[in-house]
Amino acid sequence: MNDSHPASNGSIRRYARTSALSMALSSGMSHWLAYRRPVRRILMLHGVGGAHMTQNELFRMLSWLKLRYRIVPLEALVQDVLGHVPAPVGRGRSELAITFDDGLRNQYTIARPVLEQLAIPATIFACPGMIESERWMWNQEVRARLCRLSPAALVDWARSAGADVGTHEGVIAWMKTLPLASRLQAEAALRDVTPGFVATPQEREAYDPMNWDEVRACDTGMLTIGSHTMTHPILPTLTEDEIRHELQDSRDMLEAQLGRPVDLFCYPNGSTDERVHRIAQSIYRAAVTTEEGMVGAMVDPLAIPRIPASAHLPLLAWRMHRPWA
Repeated sequence: MNDSHPASNGSIRRYARTSALSMALSSGMSHWLAYRRPVRRILMLHGVGGAHMTQNELFRMLSWLKLRYRIVPLEALVQDVLGHVPAPVGRGRSELAITFDDGLRNQYTIARPVLEQLAIPATIFACPGMIESERWMWNQEVRARLCRLSPAALVDWARSAGADVGTHEGVIAWMKTLPLASRLQAEAALRDVTPGFVATPQEREAYDPMNWDEVRACDTGMLTIGSHTMTHPILPTLTEDEIRHELQDSRDMLEAQLGRPVDLFCYPNGSTDERVHRIAQSIYRAAVTTEEGMVGAMVDPLAIPRIPASAHLPLLAWRMHRPWA
């Protein structure tokens, strides 16, 4: 007879993992494993604030990283990669760049003061189409509107839209597979069933994009702006003309607003294919993905991996050695 309970087993596994990571950090094993690798690293963050990562947690994380790594501008890291400069190794010498995706206002109001206080450079990848229209990215609006539906209404809407899923994240994952016209149609249908939708203050803090004044303020001194497409679509679902529009027009609009070349790019959702890669190569000097990994000597400059950030320092320390942890 099996008296074990899945929830209890899961809790035990989480406790064991947390304990092992904490031990690896306190013993120095995490650092030793990371520092001996002749690689560069790029940290990937998205929105900050709220329960996900408070300003204090961000300050603590970045302060911790600054003591252990040489934090450099992404531009400088890319230049060394393209120039085949060997990666320095060791505590305080291993190079790390900081990046934020999506161009959210909380990156201006919450992250920017911390970065400036610590004198840490960072790159923020922004979507100028969303800045211009003052709208959320489509997946963020969908997520918020789905939360307004009861479980039964969610199932009914998903069925009517052609989605064989019944969870918020399942619906979003399904919508990411749709051609652009079909995805826009599904978004419109969701708006029809949530006519009274009003964003909460917490949602606005999480999802509002920066305005142009804030973007320009984030492109001075230690901070720089990169391109993240016009409207954050899933690029492989688009036609070649649509892909080129998203990539080229984003660069053109950012350059017009910032008055300088913008040649670093970030793939929305990390999604790419041969067409996207080829078009990105014709427009940008380098591009980062959401693929978890470190930047080795043979990296494709149009498919540079990154390391997901975590406010839990033992996990973050281990990810510097095992980014997929």
